[in-house]
Amino acid sequence: MKRFGLSSFQVALLFLGVLLLCTPVSAFGAGNIASISKVEGKNWRHGDIEDMLKKVACLRHHKWSSLMIRRVYFGNWLRDYSQALDVGTLKGVQADTIRVLVWILAFMSFGYATAEFEVTPERLGVYRAEEHIDNPRDYADNQDARQYDQRLRGPVHPQELAVDPNTGMKNYIANESGGWATSTGYVKHSLARSIHFGRMYTSGAHGTSGKEEDLCEALRCLGQALHCLEDWGAHTNYTELVLKELGFHDVFPHTGTATQMNVHGKHIFPLVTGTFGGVDFLHSVLGEATDHFTQSEIDEMNVALGDASSNGKKGGSGGASGLADLLGKVPGTQGLIQEAHKLQDLSNSQAAANSGQRGFDDPYETSRASHPPGGAPTSFAGPPGSTGGPPGPGIPGMNPNLDPTTIIPKIYPILQFRDKVVRSISAIISKIPGLESLIDTISEKVTIFVMSLLAPFIQPIIKAASAQLKQGSSSVIDASGKHQYEPWTDPNCTDPTHSFLSKDHFSNILNEPAGQVASTILQYVAPRVIFSWENPGVPVQEVLNDVVRVFHHPALRQPGCEIHEKMFSAVDIWVRSRPDGGRSLNQLLGSESVRAGHNHVGGDGHGHGHGHGSASQGKVSGSPFDLFTKKREADLGGSGSGYQGSSTSWQQPEAFGAGSNTAPGPYASQPPYQGGYEQQYQSNQPYGQEGQYPGQGPPGQYQQNPPPHGGYGQGYGGAGY
Repeated sequence: MKRFGLSSFQVALLFLGVLLLCTPVSAFGAGNIASISKVEGKNWRHGDIEDMLKKVACLRHHKWSSLMIRRVYFGNWLRDYSQALDVGTLKGVQADTIRVLVWILAFMSFGYATAEFEVTPERLGVYRAEEHIDNPRDYADNQDARQYDQRLRGPVHPQELAVDPNTGMKNYIANESGGWATSTGYVKHSLARSIHFGRMYTSGAHGTSGKEEDLCEALRCLGQALHCLEDWGAHTNYTELVLKELGFHDVFPHTGTATQMNVHGKHIFPLVTGTFGGVDFLHSVLGEATDHFTQSEIDEMNVALGDASSNGKKGGSGGASGLADLLGKVPGTQGLIQEAHKLQDLSNSQAAANSGQRGFDDPYETSRASHPPGGAPTSFAGPPGSTGGPPGPGIPGMNPNLDPTTIIPKIYPILQFRDKVVRSISAIISKIPGLESLIDTISEKVTIFVMSLLAPFIQPIIKAASAQLKQGSSSVIDASGKHQYEPWTDPNCTDPTHSFLSKDHFSNILNEPAGQVASTILQYVAPRVIFSWENPGVPVQEVLNDVVRVFHHPALRQPGCEIHEKMFSAVDIWVRSRPDGGRSLNQLLGSESVRAGHNHVGGDGHGHGHGHGSASQGKVSGSPFDLFTKKREADLGGSGSGYQGSSTSWQQPEAFGAGSNTAPGPYASQPPYQGGYEQQYQSNQPYGQEGQYPGQGPPGQYQQNPPPHGGYGQGYGGAGY
């Protein structure tokens, strides 16, 4: 890494650039959250599972820093937020509008918004059932969702929903012989891309190794694969089926009483997942839920933007003048001061344009475009600008100056300014003793400044989009509730709803063992993928075949298969750890108990979404979300001290290309064993097939053959997806 001297200009950069970052904490679903005292035991969300990476081997000459883990988790987090782009929302809101909101949420959650943390259309994608192991039954009311976005899937073929007689699992999970989309296919696609970019980073030919952007992409693709794999324990009835194998025969399998089948001599209930309507995701993001402890993320973001804007107007301490006063004491910062003032002028101009179009506080839903005279709000059949859709590329009744296609180029310099400064100081932070005491103060000022600049651009979009998004969610609610009791009323039902089956909600008794299963999966998968980054001689297909062994029925687990045994053991250990040794599980998890919601601690917690507990979807401790929350709490407490900051445990991301330009040396490891590979990290024998990676290109369009009888071709957005 290039080392910099400590010029006054660089010291000023350091003063300006430090921002609170996400330090992982304890708490399934998106984000890391603290366990709630009412909930017994250990609770899991995707962010906590990713924290387990610290326990597995990393690349040679690297360690699992908070930044490395955050880069992995960003890929995971995006898969949760891709659910925001689905039929219910795209009917009334432009895709880029939703992307802008998710992008700012990413900044609020991760502290960064450009380079490897930029929310691009390709990275965000759209809702795809296979990414979450969701049951696609009745998706989009069996209409072709591709009319709203070509990346959405087409109508479901009945054969996708059948149970594979060879595996005892639903076909859409792992049966790749039918041409339909599968979760195993998605995991393989994601990990093949991760392995490609990982090998480019470690062993790229002709001087192409060591590029930081290749490592970031390898980590992001690993994260999106882990999202699907981690959902195994929570989104399937795997945990319940393990309990039945352990002798708890009254545990409800979430299928009808007549669904048992003979598979290889075993009389078993099928392994299934739930149908997903998206309602809880929309509730969490848009604020319609009544059983959450916190307000919606969009509301929280809006409040934070408003707080920052107000702070900037009160004496200017949070605006460009406040930064200028601070930086003016340090020589060599005139360029930064000028840029801050330029961005402030841009933000002020946008605020003035907003006021000129209509009063800033006037509700957008009162516009004539949203509410035609004498009528109810218009419901459109297509996306904005399409046949049957609202007029123009934007949102009905919205200021044309706030179209996302014009807003994105305006907010990018603001986000880039903040990230550029932070990245430029990463090389010198360790050389300034005693600076830690200043970090929190400067961080707060920088965060408030950036948020105040964003407010005139983002708040009107929130106001205009929220009504349309909430209107679109009503059909999702109806679709989700239509079949929820069929496992009890239809003896042949193999299509439970996600709301009853899911263990995402941390009040669910089985959230803990589901999280332990997910942690076990991560600690099995991640080392194998990383091993393959450093060893180009390991066949990619061999790695992928090892990984997808995760997808199995516990009654059909293979003797001697490491991952099968460890996943099963994770549930067994949890049972034995319960105060009563599991004696109450037959009663708590029996059919009528589950139907009544008694499998949740503290009442009915049936949630429809992916990973939504009582907290915000993707918050991470130490993020800008955290800063504003703590600041408000301090102000409400009346202490007068204001925000005192949080831990100074943080890490700056390296600028792309700032890392080493040489590949790591030979990796000490035994060659893979027959039929898989078992890494031996302490071996003194170099792996014989180490060499330069020719870089023939990552997997391209993920395209499977269409299912029979007019199905659809599965395509994943190309480079960057």
